[in-house]
Amino acid sequence: METSEVQKFNLKSLLSTKGYVTIAATVAAVGVATLILSDSVADGDKTVLGVRADGQNIGGMDKSGVEKVFTNIAAQKIHELKFRYGDQEFIVTPEEIALTPLVDKAAQEAFNYGRGNSIIGNLNEQIKCFLNGRNVHLAANYDSTLLDEKLNAIAAQVNQDPVNAVVNLTSGGAIEKFPGVIGKKLNVEQLAASLKDPLTTLNLPKGAIDLEPENIMPFVTTEDIENIDSVIGTYSTYYYPGDRGDNIWLAANAISHKLVKSSWTFSFNDTVGERTWDAGYKVAGVIINGRPAEDYGGGVCQVSSTLYNAVLLAGLTPTERTPHYYQSTYVAPGRDATVADGYLDFKFRNDFPHNVYLIADAYGSTLSVYVLGTKADLGGAEIAIEREGSDMTPTIYRVWYSGNDVIKSEFLHTDVYETPKPRLEQEQRPL
Repeated sequence: METSEVQKFNLKSLLSTKGYVTIAATVAAVGVATLILSDSVADGDKTVLGVRADGQNIGGMDKSGVEKVFTNIAAQKIHELKFRYGDQEFIVTPEEIALTPLVDKAAQEAFNYGRGNSIIGNLNEQIKCFLNGRNVHLAANYDSTLLDEKLNAIAAQVNQDPVNAVVNLTSGGAIEKFPGVIGKKLNVEQLAASLKDPLTTLNLPKGAIDLEPENIMPFVTTEDIENIDSVIGTYSTYYYPGDRGDNIWLAANAISHKLVKSSWTFSFNDTVGERTWDAGYKVAGVIINGRPAEDYGGGVCQVSSTLYNAVLLAGLTPTERTPHYYQSTYVAPGRDATVADGYLDFKFRNDFPHNVYLIADAYGSTLSVYVLGTKADLGGAEIAIEREGSDMTPTIYRVWYSGNDVIKSEFLHTDVYETPKPRLEQEQRPL
């Protein structure tokens, strides 16, 4: 028993001795560190040991030395921004966006660590810094307005407007197709936002930044016109050159090269717009309250009426049409379609499975409207417009033929025309 007790006592003593040695060593290390740390900041002109500047040891340096370190870091990190799009390259220099490293701020942050609290608090921070380290990152400022200006200048060289696919008729009546072009648009706001963090943290991309502008599809794509293979309806009227003829040219130009997709409804007024002086329209003959008069856009009804007849012959579906108060001279009775800004429109719907495409041409004294589409949509039929009744009360039918056989006959409308009222010379044009 005595031997056992002696052994226990010696082991306990040994463990106690080792524990005291460990504690003593730790206390000694902390004491030494404390002395070192206290000495490094005692006079207030040195950074705490363990402080780093973007990974570089700056512990024990004075403020001037710390500033030099951060200045060198800035010189290594700051460089021009390079952007690339295809074979084009664009450079933005740091000076052009006022990119400025915050050296003083970083140096002050490094210098202030372990200071400003109580003695115990400062000592605690200094010991942690000595044991674990403290890294101070260099940040920067830049002028976002200047950056936006540079990016917008780049966008101006990258952006490309989309180009509609076009269908033309040659002088011989052949169909020519020109493919559409997809546009490009650089999202400057998104690009500027993606650069904010790299610029403020000075983690600038080392290589070129590949620009990826968004695709902007044309309104009329190449696919939209791929099935157009023939003129499925056309109609011509005649006019005298002059102010009225100029108005006809403007309106015809407005409806030309317009795509009407399957199931879409076409509005003449929405497409042509208001007939005003600002839009280039001149004063010419019109009908106001059943009387001959003068107003801006006189002659435009000839365009809507010519379009109406081409639409009928193409097998499309009129959905809104109004006759004039009295008969027109440029189309047969029952074949006119009057329009007026804001309250009288001509509309039609494309009920075919394929798109149709309008071409209008006003040249010399002839106005022609062509409806181009897919020949197969007519099912081999030919269309004629037939009339019953008098000139004052015509009834109009659209008849579909296969050779001499009638496939179907559609009643369209019965119009009632009045006799023109006499012109009132003193009547003012409506504004």
